[in-house]
Amino acid sequence: MAIWLVRDATMNLIAWHFIKETCQGHPSLNVIPTSLPDKSVALLNGLQVKHFEYSLQIPWHDAQAKEEGKSVALWQLNGGAALMLFNPLLENNNVKLMRGATDEDTKKITRILGAHALSSNYDFMAAELAAAPSQVKWWSTLTMKARSLTLLNLKSMEVLESITRIYPQSSGEMHGFQMGDPALPPYKVELYLYDRNDRRYQIWIVGKELTHQVITQAEINGMVASLRPIPHS
Repeated sequence: MAIWLVRDATMNLIAWHFIKETCQGHPSLNVIPTSLPDKSVALLNGLQVKHFEYSLQIPWHDAQAKEEGKSVALWQLNGGAALMLFNPLLENNNVKLMRGATDEDTKKITRILGAHALSSNYDFMAAELAAAPSQVKWWSTLTMKARSLTLLNLKSMEVLESITRIYPQSSGEMHGFQMGDPALPPYKVELYLYDRNDRRYQIWIVGKELTHQVITQAEINGMVASLRPIPHS
């Protein structure tokens, strides 16, 4: 019995050190969602853009459509910024992929991540973004460490190292997350929004080496409020 307890404690410490080592050099893994600092909604009178069967209002009058491929549409903005709209119909169903191909696969991953995290793609992303290295304790069970390691690995692929803020976003049927603060360097914002069919919409405002703010938080909120999703079947 004593040998088993020592072995279990040793495995816990090894797993704890492995997670800490894995998370080093990726400071954005410590960023978790916090409340929006500005919840006001600007009235937008710029262009209305429509791609991939959904539309939204933007604050710019002079945005220029540059290209539309199967997966992404690009609009050029002043000051070197760009608006990118991704095709929701090509998004991966991450929950379905995580559940695996068999009932046994689903049971295994459910034991690790929990049923709630696997109930929808939105809830899966919420669990992923809520994970942080500081939550991992050396005395946590191996199952808890496996959950943290899984979510943090996925978070490292989703969240850029430059991200210092993550905010919840919602309006009407749309809900999701905003990565980046438009008032803070590098002045880039990524929106990940889900409709009531759990379909994900990615909308990015980005640019190479932006030196100034290109959109306000109230305008971002206005864009989210204006989004008209793909018609429900």
